[in-house]
Amino acid sequence: MQEAPPGLFMTVPTAGNRPELLSALIRDCGLPPERVIVVATQTGVVVDRKVVVVEDLESPNIQRWWNLGIEEAKRRGAEFVAVVNDDVSVTPDTLPQLARALRVSAASVASPRREPYRDGLHTGPLVPYSPRLWGSLWMLKVSSGLRPDTRYVWWYGDNDLDIRARRHHGGVVLVPVAYSHVHPGEGTSQSRELQAQTQIDAETFERQYRYLLRASRLWTRFMPAKGVFSSADSK
Repeated sequence: MQEAPPGLFMTVPTAGNRPELLSALIRDCGLPPERVIVVATQTGVVVDRKVVVVEDLESPNIQRWWNLGIEEAKRRGAEFVAVVNDDVSVTPDTLPQLARALRVSAASVASPRREPYRDGLHTGPLVPYSPRLWGSLWMLKVSSGLRPDTRYVWWYGDNDLDIRARRHHGGVVLVPVAYSHVHPGEGTSQSRELQAQTQIDAETFERQYRYLLRASRLWTRFMPAKGVFSSADSK
């Protein structure tokens, strides 16, 4: 098991409705509880008393929650901050492996391997666009200056981070780490409000990256389906 470096923190936004998974994540992440920042989005979130809890009871905005946890970790001396969903499971090696990859690369963000892409640093090309970052588990190099954009309330914020990291902040490094996302998309699928917000976020993403997305659609339409673009083209 890799020892967690002293500058490594984790932040987890949660409403507290998956207490068993949250407890397991805090237990298994390999960090002392005082380096875990829980952003409580509802009252009554129960965690170990040594875990740092910051409340945000305003209207939902996952990018704001991410930023709140990142900035609290930075205030406490964080060099790297893992941003993790409350329904993700990890091993004690997962976060140290991501931190090590960030330390030895130019990347601003580390993320678990995303098939079919190779491990290692990814910058470009961005056309055709395909994300490298997993929104359920990623790690930020705090000194990079990259931060989530609160214009994205519920969805597409991870895509925006992925694009900005690869364009302007050294890239995204993919790492073959052990983790599991237990309930992907469940909260959104059960809420009409969040589904409506997802559509609004999609429209924001389309406006912000219209040229990139248009070029990607043209590429997909006119270039051969096979043999044109592969993960080996991304450096």
